[in-house]
Amino acid sequence: MASTEPGKIRNVAVVGHRGTGKTSLVEALLYQTGEVNRLGSIEAGTTVSDSDEDEQKRQLSIGLTLTHTSWQGRKINLVDCPGDPSFQGEARCALRVVEGALVVVSAVMGLEVGTARVKKLADELGLARVWFVNMLDRERADFFRTLGQIQEQFGSKCVAVHLPIGTEHELEGIVDVLHMCAYMSPNGAKEGESVPIPESMAALAQEYREKLLDEVVQIDEALMERYLEGEELDSHDVAAALKLGITRGEVFPVACGVATKNLGTHALLDLIVEGVPSPAKRGAPFDAGDASTAAFVFKTIADPFAGRINLFRVVRGSVNTESTLFDVREKAKERMGSLLQLQGKDHTPVKEFGEGDIGAVAKLKDVQTGDLLVDREVEVTVEPLSFPEPVMSF
Repeated sequence: MASTEPGKIRNVAVVGHRGTGKTSLVEALLYQTGEVNRLGSIEAGTTVSDSDEDEQKRQLSIGLTLTHTSWQGRKINLVDCPGDPSFQGEARCALRVVEGALVVVSAVMGLEVGTARVKKLADELGLARVWFVNMLDRERADFFRTLGQIQEQFGSKCVAVHLPIGTEHELEGIVDVLHMCAYMSPNGAKEGESVPIPESMAALAQEYREKLLDEVVQIDEALMERYLEGEELDSHDVAAALKLGITRGEVFPVACGVATKNLGTHALLDLIVEGVPSPAKRGAPFDAGDASTAAFVFKTIADPFAGRINLFRVVRGSVNTESTLFDVREKAKERMGSLLQLQGKDHTPVKEFGEGDIGAVAKLKDVQTGDLLVDREVEVTVEPLSFPEPVMSF
């Protein structure tokens, strides 16, 4: 399999407070794109992400999980991160190697302390941020209240791109105000193509489209002139300006849906492809000196069959099964012979990962989390991954 070019990659960490449905959302995205043929559930222990016995028993994520899929000819690497504060170090690892953070919020509970924590970290790293208000079908779920909380805490630049059709148990679908279309609830099946916006939602959809345009046109002067002259703006032009705004950290789109029913995934996948910048657009997450090939190891896992597996982001160049790289910390060479494409606990051997891609390698001798691997000895200092002080240690 040939490596994917950097412009066609989207790296996204799925983060948020515990219990907001991050793992279910990753599952729904994989199902919608055809990566899995059925929608797994947390309760049944059948999701791609939470494959560990302890995770299934406790019904919560303990370690980050790397998954991948494709949409509109783009490869999307999704890193599902635990929301429990005990495992917040996992999100810190993931956010160092992605261009975008998908922040998941419960429509019932609204903003919680874990949300603010990961949002602050994403801010510090200058990542694109996309919000997803989940669990709209639950009792006491309120999208507009949650949207108000997000805007109150993080500003008016957090702007709705999707609206719910109906509330709580009477939720019927969502409206995509960016493309001015609707998606009806598939109730756990594959989400179908878009349909016209219901008449009952037309006025509200127009109101929120104008609010979206008010923020987006400020990014592009030519677009603003056309908007102020009353010209109807093409959705492609609006999407291009929105992407620029998300990349610069000037606009933060707020999407919505129900992960367990696979509602909102089509529009969310479109938003990830159109809104989150590629590695080609954003560039490397840190400097690798004058190395022509560099890979940063952000996670090490113990696999019962493959042994120790290191997850890495290709910072520069490409890494293949013939590559021998120099570990900057260990001052030793490592042969990258066993490259793997991870899909939760499953892995497929691959020959190469291109610049900006995220992959895994097995059977390295001394490589640890936080190591930088380069093709030659270079003078470079990589800021170490920072983890919170443990409450207790063994």
